[in-house]
Parts: sequence; C-alpha cells; structure tokens
Amino acid sequence: MKLATALSKSILWRGFYFVSVMLLNILVARHFQSEGSGQMYYVINLLAFTLILISFCLEAPMGYYLSQQKINETQLALLSVGWTVLIMLPGWFIIRTLPVPKEGLLQLAGFHFSATSFLAGNLLISFFVSLFYAKMDFVLPNLLLVAVNLLLIGLVPNNEWVSGFLSNERYVQLYFFGFFMQGFLLMLAFLFRYFKWSALKAVPAALIKPFFSFAFIAVVTNSMTFLMYRIDYWFVNKYCGDDELGNYIQACKLAQLFFIVPSILAGVVFPMTASGRKEEMNQKMQLLSRGLILFYSVACMFLLVTGAWLFPFVFGPTFQKMYLPFILLAPAILSYSVIHLLAAYYSGKKVLRVNLTGNILALTVIVLGDWLVIPVYGIAGAAMVSSVGYLCYMSYMLLAHAKEYNSRFVDFLLFRKSDAQLLIGLLKEKFSTAKTDEV
Repeated sequence: MKLATALSKSILWRGFYFVSVMLLNILVARHFQSEGSGQMYYVINLLAFTLILISFCLEAPMGYYLSQQKINETQLALLSVGWTVLIMLPGWFIIRTLPVPKEGLLQLAGFHFSATSFLAGNLLISFFVSLFYAKMDFVLPNLLLVAVNLLLIGLVPNNEWVSGFLSNERYVQLYFFGFFMQGFLLMLAFLFRYFKWSALKAVPAALIKPFFSFAFIAVVTNSMTFLMYRIDYWFVNKYCGDDELGNYIQACKLAQLFFIVPSILAGVVFPMTASGRKEEMNQKMQLLSRGLILFYSVACMFLLVTGAWLFPFVFGPTFQKMYLPFILLAPAILSYSVIHLLAAYYSGKKVLRVNLTGNILALTVIVLGDWLVIPVYGIAGAAMVSSVGYLCYMSYMLLAHAKEYNSRFVDFLLFRKSDAQLLIGLLKEKFSTAKTDEV
C-alpha cells in the first residue's frame, strides 16, 4: 500500500474513533463533573499502567514481525488470546483481593468487576489493533471501537429517560465493560478475517528470543513513556484537592487530543519503516513533523485566546481551573508531535536505545520537578514541569537524529514554502492511487 493511501485511511478511520472518544469524554466530564470524573480517570490511570506490565507490550513485536511477515496472523492471534487468558485467570483472583476505593463512584460501581473488564478488554484491544494495523487494515477495527463508544455516548444518564433505567453507578460499570466489549469484538473480527487453520504451526525457535527481547525493551520504554506523561497525576492527587485533580486531568486529556494525529501517523510510520522503507519514511517523517508543528501552533494560539470561556462551556462550570495548566502544556503538545514520529521511526528500525534514553531523561526531569514545584505552585507547576520534560526529550531525540543523518532541528520544526508542494504531491499520489484502484 502506498504511503499516501495508508495515511489517508489511517487518519480518516482512526479520526472517527478519536472523535467518539472525545465526545464520550466530554459527556462523562459534564455529567460527573470535575470531582467525579477526576476520580474515574485517576483509577483508569492506575489500571493503564498495570496494563503495560501485564501485556508485556507484546503488541510491539507482534506488529513488527507481522509487518515483516516472519510470523503469520494465525500464530499471533493465538498468542494474543492465549496470553490474555493466561494473565487474566490468575489476575481475576488477585483483583478480588484489592481494596475497594473508600468513597466515590467506583466504590459503588463494583470496582473489582470494572477493573477486570478494563484489563481484559484492553489486553485484547492492544494486541488485535496492533495486528490489524500491521496488515494496514484501519477500517474494520475502528468501526468496532466507534460502535461501542457510540453506545456508551447514547447511554450517559444525563437525561430523565436514560437515568430512569440506568443509574450513575450502573453506567460506570457499563463504561468499564465497554472496554471488554471492544476487545472481544476485535478478537472475533480478526479471527474471522485472517485466521487460517492451514497456517497454524509453531513459531520458528530462532525468533522466540528476539521476539521477547523486543517486548522487554518495549515494556521498559513504554512504562517510562507512560510515567513521563502521567506520573504528575500522582503528585497532583497527593498535594491538591479532588477538584484540582479533575481539572488538571481534563487539561492533560485535552492536550493528549493533540497527540492523536501524531499517533495515527506513527501507526503508519512504524510498520512501513519495519518493512524496510527507512529512507522514504525518514524524509517524509520530517515533512509531517513540520506540518504538525505549524498546524498545532495555530490551534494552540486559538485556544490561548478562547480557552478561558470555551473550556467551562464545553466541559461544564466545574472546569474553570483547567485553562492555565492547558496553556502551560502547549510546549509539551508541540514537542510530543515530533517525539511520537521519531519514536515510531526508531522502533521500526529496532533502535530502541534512543527512545529509552530520551524517556529516562524526561522522566528524571519531571519527577524531580514535580516533587519540588507542585507543592508550591499546584497544577500550574505540574503543567510547567511536564513541558520542560517534553522539551528535553524532543531535544535529545533530535540530537540523536542529527548525529546519524546530519539533520538539523529546523528540518523537523520550521515549515517551508516547498513543504506545501510536497504535501500537495502526497494528495495527488493518494487520488491517483484511488483512481487506479477503481479501474
């Protein structure tokens, strides 16, 4: 599949999914307000970190080896299902021993059930989305994810009709069960489309060690990446009130919406780089980075002007404190746009050392900064520290790239007049491909 076609399909269909996530987030925030939604998302944050550890980040080597066609779809599908069952059978008994939150929605909404649904569902989501994307199949998985999100959007108990048969506590249970529904549907769809009994055979012994070595490095890197952009939640929870926690998490979630396009592009950069198209992706990755920086700079300026009244209007009056931390997160938004593309590129080359070192640098800066700054400056301090950490991470990765390719920072950061012509060329490639497909 040509780059322009892959990018357009990925942006379109993953874009639908992320729009549904955004709408669901807004409705949940408006209904449960800053304190209630803050509690939910804080617990989700804890479970998401647990997910990285129990998944062993197998989705990374799965996508890599399937892109290179060294391990087939049937083998990896069985590994996905088998690993999920292997982890969640004992995991269920461990979860049942965990203390239930003493107060809040999750205390009333079946914490053990919600945690189990979240972890089991997201294991399946992580594995099978990676397999679908390695096959350059972006339509079906996102249709299934969006379908469940639309169901959850329609059932938010924010009106008399829905609240008449679905309480807040039951909705929270349904919200967490939605992750399991998504994972289960993805599993069925992938097995139906790609599973072949004739392809069922043992994985070559020579690939087992590098497969799990790749996964181990991905666990370390992804854990540090996760902590890099979410460890501040723990510090804010410790030093600030529930209302500030809810506002800060929502400001971070809004900032993370800007990570959607880089993550979509990275979902194409990684398999294409892994398949051997390194030089092509290196050049076009710089073009995409410059375009993102320009577009996001304009978007951040717009929110700088309008955010003070726009955020409470969209999320509700309890979110008046999210404006300042969001504005202070703007440098992090611009930095991460570059980081995500470079991280996918180096992962596709199996050069994970650069990602790991950058993570360690940023995480060190953020942890020390949060410890010193948040007790004094609160959620504004948390946002400033995050931006400094992201800038350090981006600078390190750009220096590593410059050392290898003799590139310059401006190759990734400053949009050029010639870039418009290159982007038009990508669009023409897309339309010419579409016409060829029709013939």
